[in-house]
Amino acid sequence: MTKKKATMSQVLADIKPYITKKFMAAPCIKEQDIQAICQILLPRYENVQLIQGLTNNKPDFRIQVKGLFGTEEKRFEVVCGNKKSPATKKKSDLGWIDRLEEIDAALDDF
Repeated sequence: MTKKKATMSQVLADIKPYITKKFMAAPCIKEQDIQAICQILLPRYENVQLIQGLTNNKPDFRIQVKGLFGTEEKRFEVVCGNKKSPATKKKSDLGWIDRLEEIDAALDDF
C-alpha cells in the first residue's frame, strides 16, 4: 500500500469518531483509542507524525502534518476511558506511550 500526503483536515476526518469534546474544554482522546488512531494514520500517510508528551503535567497526544509551507499541529489531552480511575494520572500510568512507540516501530517495517 502506497502512503500519500495528508492535510490536517483529512487526518481529523479520519479520526473524528475517536475525538471527544467536553463542554467548554479542549478536544480529548481516550487512552484506549490511541492504538486505533495510530493504525489508521501511520500506514496511510507519509507526512503525519504522532507525538506523545506532557502539558501542565497532563498527558497529551499531538498529531503533526508536514506540509509544503510548514507543519500543522493539533494537540489533544489524553483522558482515561475508565471512569472509576482518578482523573489525575501518575507518571507511571503512562503505559500508552510505550505502546505508541512499539506500534510506530512495527509500522516502520512496512
